[in-house]
Amino acid sequence: MWALASVFGKLFDVLLAPFRSMHPAIGLAVISVITGVIMLVIFGKASNQKAIKRSKGLLKAYIAEIWLFRDDLLRMFIAVAKVVGNTGRYFAHSLRPLVFILIPVLIIMVMLGVRYEHRPFQPGEEAVVAVQLDDPSWAKGDLVELTGSTGVEIISPALRIPQQAEIDWQIRITEPGEHTLTLRTPGGEESKQILASVEAGPLTSIAAARGRTFSEAFLLFPAEPPVSVESGVRKIDVRGWPHRDLTVFGLGAHWLIFFFVVSLVAGFAVKGLFGVEV
Repeated sequence: MWALASVFGKLFDVLLAPFRSMHPAIGLAVISVITGVIMLVIFGKASNQKAIKRSKGLLKAYIAEIWLFRDDLLRMFIAVAKVVGNTGRYFAHSLRPLVFILIPVLIIMVMLGVRYEHRPFQPGEEAVVAVQLDDPSWAKGDLVELTGSTGVEIISPALRIPQQAEIDWQIRITEPGEHTLTLRTPGGEESKQILASVEAGPLTSIAAARGRTFSEAFLLFPAEPPVSVESGVRKIDVRGWPHRDLTVFGLGAHWLIFFFVVSLVAGFAVKGLFGVEV
């Protein structure tokens, strides 16, 4: 899965390269618009457009009946029942294309998440490195050691929690650049990249953690290779990695909300151009 994540990562690096020096929202808006159009096209190809058009027409007619028969309680309730029933049929017709839309949208979200969820550290900021191990006994004594390269300091002794097979260290970033944390265990050696910048920094792939399961290797942490089984490490998690602030027109918004709003608006804006009923 790491090979697949690497391919998609390089593709998104190319797509977002023209916007690296611009406001982060610009590149996100472009990808969101493209996603909205892609979702619309897939919806049009995978759905029963005639059935959806018919359901929408019946919904309008039944809603009009509610208004026309508002003084006839029985007929109005019958019209309401028709609206409810036809709404169910409309959503049923819409479920099939959602299955085809889910996979590409999920991949796009993962690739955007590693670029927009976090920003590089700034000198002086601190975080906690939490290491989860396979063997709880390794969390005792000095079997596991963490060292940092120039630019990142280990500022606390190891907090060992054998009951949870976990060891924690507090770190401080001292200078900008790409730094490496090296973890040595009885089973081998693993590393964790730490990115630091004087400012928020340009868009770049940031993995706040490294894991090794299917979901962790691709869906959650696709910016760095998964840890090896031989090392005995389940996950290296940098807790407290700063989040990227996305401000649009003076208002703060999470990138995921921005992505969905722009995608939906773009899709609805061009549905007439593509002749798609939604």
